[in-house]
Amino acid sequence: MRWVSAGLTGIHRVLGVGIGLLVMLWFGSGAVLLFVPYPSLTEAERFQWLEPLQLEYCCVPLESVWSQVGPSQGVERVRLLMAAGRPVYVIYFLDGTLTSLWADRGEPMSGVAYSDALRIAQQGVPREDEIAAEALQDDQWTVQQRFDPYRPLWKVPLHDADGREVYVSSKTGEVVMETTVFERRWNTVGAVIHWLYVPVLRRHWAAWDQTVWWLAAAGVVTAATGFVLGLQHLHHWRRQGHSSPFSGIKRWHHLFGVAIGSVVCTWLLSGMFSMDHGRWFSIPEPTVDQRQRFMGGTLVPEDIAVPLRDAMRQAQLGDAVKEILVTKVGGVSYYVFRSDPEQQVVMSAVTAHAPFLEFGLQALRQAAKAVFPAHEIKRSEITYGDMYYYSTTHNPRPLPGLRVVLDNPAQTWLHIDMKTGQLMELMDHSRRVYRWLFHGLHSWDIPFLLEHDRQRKILLLVFCVAGFLFSLSGVYLGITVFVGRSQPKPPAT
Repeated sequence: MRWVSAGLTGIHRVLGVGIGLLVMLWFGSGAVLLFVPYPSLTEAERFQWLEPLQLEYCCVPLESVWSQVGPSQGVERVRLLMAAGRPVYVIYFLDGTLTSLWADRGEPMSGVAYSDALRIAQQGVPREDEIAAEALQDDQWTVQQRFDPYRPLWKVPLHDADGREVYVSSKTGEVVMETTVFERRWNTVGAVIHWLYVPVLRRHWAAWDQTVWWLAAAGVVTAATGFVLGLQHLHHWRRQGHSSPFSGIKRWHHLFGVAIGSVVCTWLLSGMFSMDHGRWFSIPEPTVDQRQRFMGGTLVPEDIAVPLRDAMRQAQLGDAVKEILVTKVGGVSYYVFRSDPEQQVVMSAVTAHAPFLEFGLQALRQAAKAVFPAHEIKRSEITYGDMYYYSTTHNPRPLPGLRVVLDNPAQTWLHIDMKTGQLMELMDHSRRVYRWLFHGLHSWDIPFLLEHDRQRKILLLVFCVAGFLFSLSGVYLGITVFVGRSQPKPPAT
């Protein structure tokens, strides 16, 4: 048994010296992330930056969209919006790419000019003082791959009281990201450290994924071996009337590790699960084939029987329309006229029916059942969220949502946005287990605490501070061992 204990001690010391500082930083940055999430552009903010559509002299027929794209590219949806005073068709393909056309003339959109980027960035926040734009591919806040279809970007500092900086896509002419000086400062010591969002690494997704995965795995082994050793020492010395064989910082590290070791281990393990990306559990993103089956085939010109101008005459919204979405669900095409995330009307693009506020349940159910060769067990409209579909500061979910439960072997649930008719995620049995192993253990997204978010954050903050101090003691011990071994020994007498 001694050789097992000696082996665990060696592993814990070697890995602890290398990984201890990173674990300490993970606890500290995690405390910041509780209160300052990573910068993002919410749906409400996105609509604030959109101009009201001006369609008096617009637009070229939607059929012209398909004449500008290759016959092999499957169109998933089309958006109509304003950019620098001109209407733009943004065409999204099933493979994740996009292209844009000026909708007033049908010409390809070659890019957004410098002056247009400044005009777009000042939409809704006119300023008298001069501002400048910087062209870039990415930076610290736009390095994620989700921005790839919109690059290159124009970065425009607004020099306002919040120190806002907005990023305008040269591909679509819209604002795709907004940050404030408060978010940038705190996330430098928060999300950037916690997720290792260093641009030189994060640009290469596979390398970043492997790096964070293996570092988290090393952290799990370090914490688990230390926890086992701590329990062994505690059990052995308690029988002799002592709580610990150590003294000073080492004693404090031992007893504190026994007290919170289970939390440290589960946090590091669940943090490793955050980088799973299909390694052990299924992924929620629908495949290209699944999205196409949900649509009932790609969007083609023959799907548009009602001209856009005729449909607009029937769309009666209280505020000006800022975005028109052309989409397809279950083999039927639709127009979605949107003023903001809450105000919209949906109309059939096949027949001139009266508009309605969201997609019908029957249409979404039929589209969902086409994704898998299975029967529907039940469906439920999610109005306020539940344990498997809920919004947090870091992960907002559109409401209402629709859940369709199928009886396929994986017991798959489909979650659908009822406002836009978009298939958002697939949640099979593996994914539901992942929800508890990651979100449940890492963010403590459990029933009681989700209903009392303030208490949840306070509790998480207490354990983050405790974990930080515990890791700090380990870093100190590792440094003393390293310094002690590096100093020359006195000659033998």
